[in-house]
Amino acid sequence: MDLKSSNTSEFTEPYITSSKSTDFIKPKEEPDNFTPMVPKAEVYKVYKRRWAVLILFAFYSASNSMQWIQFSIIQNIVTKYYGVSDVWIDWTSMVYMILYIPLIFPGSWFLDKMGLRITAVVGIFGTCIGSWVKVFAVQPHLFFLSFAGQSIVALSQVFILSLPARLAAVWFGPDQVSFACSVGVFGNQQ
Repeated sequence: MDLKSSNTSEFTEPYITSSKSTDFIKPKEEPDNFTPMVPKAEVYKVYKRRWAVLILFAFYSASNSMQWIQFSIIQNIVTKYYGVSDVWIDWTSMVYMILYIPLIFPGSWFLDKMGLRITAVVGIFGTCIGSWVKVFAVQPHLFFLSFAGQSIVALSQVFILSLPARLAAVWFGPDQVSFACSVGVFGNQQ
């Protein structure tokens, strides 16, 4: 077909067939009183006290993480005082990592089932009890009681390390979640 000598007044593409089967498909006409079904934007109510909750959590997390290597940083003094080998002092920090590996899954399950508040309270009480056990183990012959207190605090970190993301998601709006999560994680990094 020669396009120059074509006698059609309508421009047609040479490679497109002249089928008009799609001409019959038209969108449904909307009634006059039609309002489009656009999902309403969810409005989140955030409270000013969320910042206090975040700061308290950061301090609570820091109080647990500060106890992680408290014996290892003064290993020579603790070794002489308690009369134990360096290996036992190394174990006071390794117990944190060793208990975390198998217990993070039950700790996450506990957070899902019991919620943010109960999980935080269990972690707080565990840290407090473990700290007091270590306070009562200041006698030179009570190193193993001190190690038990260290293990209780290490067990409590399982309830702490999974909280920042949930705390940020529950207490903060969508535009502040990542900042709140980073502040919560920062509490453990101190």
